[in-house]
Amino acid sequence: MLKHVRSLIVLCLPSLLLLLSSNNAAAQVPDTTYRKPELPTGPPVPVEKQRPRVQEQPKPKPQVIEQELPVQQETDEEQLRFIDKLYFGGSLGLQFGTFTNISIMPTLSYAVFPKVFAGVGAVYHYKSGGGVNFNNYGGRGYLQGELVEIGGGALLAHGEVESLSVEYAYYDQMGRMMGKTRSSLTMPLVGLGYRQRISSKGSFDLLVLYNANDSFYNPYSNPVIRFGLNIPFTNR
Repeated sequence: MLKHVRSLIVLCLPSLLLLLSSNNAAAQVPDTTYRKPELPTGPPVPVEKQRPRVQEQPKPKPQVIEQELPVQQETDEEQLRFIDKLYFGGSLGLQFGTFTNISIMPTLSYAVFPKVFAGVGAVYHYKSGGGVNFNNYGGRGYLQGELVEIGGGALLAHGEVESLSVEYAYYDQMGRMMGKTRSSLTMPLVGLGYRQRISSKGSFDLLVLYNANDSFYNPYSNPVIRFGLNIPFTNR
């Protein structure tokens, strides 16, 4: 019996070994069987799409369109008419001492520039002293400029030339007056003053002048003090 079992084992052993080796080889062969992918059974998961990154372009600067403004043909000063730059007025001069001297000088002036004025005027002088009265007359031309604003007015520079027909007396050797005669006399006067505004354009002037003519027949004695008034023809 034992002998038969041994013979059976010897016969079956090669078959068993062959079977084991075939199973090992099958285990090593990769699985090439197609399998259908499993579909998700739950709710769909939203997939966040990644937006393409766009490079920001610099914002263009707003273009400023320069509009050509209409050229102002005339400034305010140029738009003024000739009459708007005219002033009338006058000066009154008073001197008291050895001689009494009263001067009346109507004027007409023009604003050459806003603070520079040129003017002309007539002159009349009454002079008395030593029991004798004299009457002088003539004309004058002057130039004025406002230098510095002070309070409600301005410091004023004044220069003028005055031409007069001067009346004077002549005497004999005994000192007795023989009569009166006339002579022409030209006098430059310069000085400073103060101009006080009394309206948008009107003003009142106080002048202190020096007379550069030292003629004996000169009707002025230094300093020459005058009061003046300037009234515009219009308010423009």
